[in-house]
Amino acid sequence: MTSEQQGKVVRHFDLGPTQLTVEAENDGLLGGFERFLGERGQPGVAASTFLVSIRVSEPEPAPADAELLYSGPLPKEGTCDFARIGQTYFMSFPEEARMVIDPQARRADIVVARDRPQRARGSVVPIAVEFALDLEDQQVVHAAGLSLPAEGGMVLVSAPSGTGKTTTALALARSGLSFAADDIMVLRREPGSIVAWGLPRALNVHRNTAAMQPWLNLQPQWNAEGEQAVPRRNLASGVQLEDRELPVTRLVLLQRGERTKMEPLAPTDMLAALAADNVRNSTSGLTPLQGRRFAMLADLVRAVPAYKVTMAAGLSDIEVIASELAK
Repeated sequence: MTSEQQGKVVRHFDLGPTQLTVEAENDGLLGGFERFLGERGQPGVAASTFLVSIRVSEPEPAPADAELLYSGPLPKEGTCDFARIGQTYFMSFPEEARMVIDPQARRADIVVARDRPQRARGSVVPIAVEFALDLEDQQVVHAAGLSLPAEGGMVLVSAPSGTGKTTTALALARSGLSFAADDIMVLRREPGSIVAWGLPRALNVHRNTAAMQPWLNLQPQWNAEGEQAVPRRNLASGVQLEDRELPVTRLVLLQRGERTKMEPLAPTDMLAALAADNVRNSTSGLTPLQGRRFAMLADLVRAVPAYKVTMAAGLSDIEVIASELAK
């Protein structure tokens, strides 16, 4: 649901302690946040903790005196520069888009060129959300999340993109676990534990996944990568959805192999895998946000048992893995 404020289209998102407001010149500029944050949209918030403003204009480059943290390609998006002056960050796609993030002011301002409105649906969205969450001591982790039926704990399944995380998470959900998210979870410290909840963005389901999970009942409408976006709520007829914030009680590193098996994994190995997939370095080392994320992951592996799960082709014995995780 959107609302109008002073000629702008406004959308609110409830992200736990983080209350995000996004305002834009038109509805078309809000699509990236709608897809990324999904069912977290709200008619309003009691008190916004972070504001994102999106408008169409001529995007300026980062200031000449900004410290360059990264310059290079982003998958499917082209060349990107990421820089900072003090605690203000600049994300630029030359002549196409720029985002200025000011954590102290609790806001991000996105400018997209008139002929590049799609830039408001790209990587500026997750980066803005990461900064908004970080201000309330919440950290994003690239992982699937499933809750255990008996104890109510959360299992985080980590794997590099393309390993089959979405396919495995859906199969585990069909085998008795409850589905929180297939790709992005949010962590937050609580006394005595680290809790997690799923960011309910639409799933990117590959045609191979659909073939192995016929209960999804998808239409053959695939993009150039052989994928289609499936809103998380569309899974409710086939699996139990998990919307609660729950303590993390299992960590899983997923890999492919000839035989399905589950075995303990050393905390240092789990941390190395999580850090490689989640902590971004820069030309000047870790930024404060990335440092806080690494610290959260280090605390997590010290407190929660980790396992390496090898999945054979075709998801054979997935019920065995689901049963082992639930013990």
